[in-house]
Amino acid sequence: MTDQHHGNVALQWTNTFLQALCKYGVEHIIISPGSRSTPLTLAAASNPNLKKHVILDERSAAFTALGIGKASNIPAVLICTSGTALANYYPAVIEARQSGVPMILATADRPPHLRATGANQAIDQLKIFGDYPVFFHEVGEPKSDAKDLQRIRMLAQQSVSLSREKRGPVHLNFPFRKPLEPTENKLAQIQEENEDLPSTNVENKTALTAFSLSSSLQKKLSYARKPLIIVGPTAPSDDMESISKLAEKLEAPILSESSIDSASTIRGFAGFLRNTDLRNQLEPDVILRFGFQPTSKSLTIALDEWNPKHHFHFASTDEWQDATFSGADRIPWMGQKIQFEELATKTNPNWIQSWKQTENEFNNYYQKTIGQYSKLTDGSVYHQLTPQISGDHFIAVSNSFPARDINLFGRQSSAIPLFLNRGASGIDGVTSTAMGIAKGLQKSGVLFTGDLAFLHDTNALLNHKNMAHSLVIIVINNGGGSIFRMLPIHDNKQHFEPYFETPQDVQINKLISAYDIPHYSIKSLSELQNLDLTTIIDQHKGLSVIECQTDADASMQLRNQLWDF
Repeated sequence: MTDQHHGNVALQWTNTFLQALCKYGVEHIIISPGSRSTPLTLAAASNPNLKKHVILDERSAAFTALGIGKASNIPAVLICTSGTALANYYPAVIEARQSGVPMILATADRPPHLRATGANQAIDQLKIFGDYPVFFHEVGEPKSDAKDLQRIRMLAQQSVSLSREKRGPVHLNFPFRKPLEPTENKLAQIQEENEDLPSTNVENKTALTAFSLSSSLQKKLSYARKPLIIVGPTAPSDDMESISKLAEKLEAPILSESSIDSASTIRGFAGFLRNTDLRNQLEPDVILRFGFQPTSKSLTIALDEWNPKHHFHFASTDEWQDATFSGADRIPWMGQKIQFEELATKTNPNWIQSWKQTENEFNNYYQKTIGQYSKLTDGSVYHQLTPQISGDHFIAVSNSFPARDINLFGRQSSAIPLFLNRGASGIDGVTSTAMGIAKGLQKSGVLFTGDLAFLHDTNALLNHKNMAHSLVIIVINNGGGSIFRMLPIHDNKQHFEPYFETPQDVQINKLISAYDIPHYSIKSLSELQNLDLTTIIDQHKGLSVIECQTDADASMQLRNQLWDF
């Protein structure tokens, strides 16, 4: 006889779903506590092959899932209760869609008969995220019929496949009616059933397809005398090696906002491309642009001014990316390996050398300029600490000035993975994202973040005891939102400080001590120069915080000097 106990049917239903998710490669489940999501939570808790992370704050949970997806290109699954709980996922859902990151949201809901009745904790959850998910499905109430169980298995396969192929979040809405809890016998049965499941994800392998350059494109490239490759932010698992090999074949310099291991990479462009004469001298005749729209001002200015014979955009997703209205020919690359064995080239032999020469000249100017500063600046933090980060770690960077400063001052190896949330470029969820990246990569890393971004995501600190690897958070505390000093509003002395810069005087050391997290305070350039970052990474499992109290005025002056090269 079929079990009609609502709690038992719901657990069988959700367990079937999570078993299938596991089969298709899902490893991480992020649970925010709640009642209506009990069937999903118990199914996850009963599956030994899934890594469970319990995170109180849904916004922090969602950004942690974002970090896991960024690092692994495998969607993490979020589980939450009904009501405003899932609304807190929204910023991370936007970022996931805008940056091509896979993610699955399994949100519990009131059953249909309780909707629009004034029932407690019931809101309209259907398509609550608008068009940001690449796939939405109202799952329906749990059923135990064979066809319904087949459908829930297929839904798991759909969700994983679509989140990876379409590169974005999937929202599944699960309505449950009471009783939500199964009987003890049913829970024990499910747990025993899951113990016998294979621990390997045999269906997690994704076939890597190759992208062949068309004959017409190869012909246009063969006539290029001054080809230039520009790499903006990229989606998870975009094939960077193909870009490096293409640059080598074309003898083309690479200007990259993402990590790429290539001898063709040019450093310092964030500084020297602000020079009008240099932009004119270095104007390419062909541009190959990869990934999302570049965010640095120097590249934005250059793309707006340059008028190459051909401009090709190799798109990471199906979203249009041409904010400078270049009229680029869009190529649906989707991050695949690129084949170009027969590509002939006529690149000017002096072309890449002209870029290398400019790179060297700017580096000499940079070294001389930064050496003149005795005060602790934002730039000196990157200058001193990035060379200490080894290749088996990752770097995460907040938005606002850190995203710009890492290109201007960073001296890390180009092979070190670099992560930024540049889809929507918000300062929310930065610490949570970095913690997710550490979980997804299963390696230690360093996060560079501003004071406001750090304070914006302090709920992430609640989860520090669940970190298996070291994450050093370097807080650049310059007393507020100094990035607004770049804007004309800075001249409005009456309104600038209280409404834009919003200086804060939080004692970050006391905040950190409340969580029992190690804290290091750096207040001078000499203290920074004597800091051994490698030792700190090795000493502390989990989070540790290095607070660098920098001089905002000197930091801005240093940037302006470098931009005036």
